[in-house]
Amino acid sequence: MDDREEYEFKKKAIFDGMSRRGQERVLKIGYENWDPFEKPKDPRERIFSAGSVKAGALVREYYESAGGKEESVAVHRELFELCLGLLRGEGRAKTVVDFCAWLKQRTGVGEL
Repeated sequence: MDDREEYEFKKKAIFDGMSRRGQERVLKIGYENWDPFEKPKDPRERIFSAGSVKAGALVREYYESAGGKEESVAVHRELFELCLGLLRGEGRAKTVVDFCAWLKQRTGVGEL
């Protein structure tokens, strides 16, 4: 048995051993695209990447400019995720910012 055949044999064995729900998830992404042997992502990469460090610094700078009062952990996390998404050019983050600007212009929400 060569390496490719062995890979396919093990992949099929893993797939056959999965629950029905797991198999359906794999089939949604495509069995041929699924790699059960893919190494998991390193969680430190998310925390210490250049984008994460920059997003963290920008959120801290925002808090300083707003009087130094840091919000709850949940709000801080959301601001961080939004900032990181904007730095990465994610459409979701841009849409949230565009909506906030539109809502502020349309209704004056956010102005005290």
